[in-house]
Amino acid sequence: MFMKMNPAAFGAALMLFAGTVNADAGLVTYGDFASWSAAVPGYTSLAIPDPTGSEGYDNFGSGTASVSYGGVLFATNAALGNGSFYNIGSTFSGSNGFFPVLSSQQQSDGVANILITLAAPVKAFALNFDTFFGSDVTFTFSNGETRTRPSAGYAYNLKSFFGVTDDNPFNTILLTSSDPVLNLNALKFDAAVSAIPEPATWVMLLLGFVGIGLFGARLPARQSS
Repeated sequence: MFMKMNPAAFGAALMLFAGTVNADAGLVTYGDFASWSAAVPGYTSLAIPDPTGSEGYDNFGSGTASVSYGGVLFATNAALGNGSFYNIGSTFSGSNGFFPVLSSQQQSDGVANILITLAAPVKAFALNFDTFFGSDVTFTFSNGETRTRPSAGYAYNLKSFFGVTDDNPFNTILLTSSDPVLNLNALKFDAAVSAIPEPATWVMLLLGFVGIGLFGARLPARQSS
């Protein structure tokens, strides 16, 4: 037997369902590669290549600058800081012989920053990062999630790891730090996903259609001519 439901009660029930769907959504962080890789069965790896400069580094410019490797765009933004953007290789005199890193550094204004733009949205991402003085690094994702993590302070040795999985896809990750030097390498990310709305998004769309229908049902009848 079907029961007639009050429109307001129906809307409230849908809102409650939307909240239930969203209860398990969100970003999960991982502090080591082993735990992250256990949660991500398949992923793509991208290592920063050696620089082409004869002095052991490539200088991409100061303020706003960019470079692309393997279909991934890396960029710094003058609106965030006026530092220089480098690829620093293992032969550079100050690198201690470790693998190449992308480095935002030497800013006199603002913060060190590197924006990573992936070719398509993903739900899992990881990288190695570090700073010179062990400052915190903030990770801001295009889906609105933000996390801040301490760094080990090993400069170009990159002993800090940060990995995430998320129910909500993202395609950009912005790293910022007050440290004078911010470095990264060894990116990993899962397969691209299509931009399919989350279940809660479908619920909100349904609410909109229901509201339109109820509004139309309450309009006064027009007299036929």
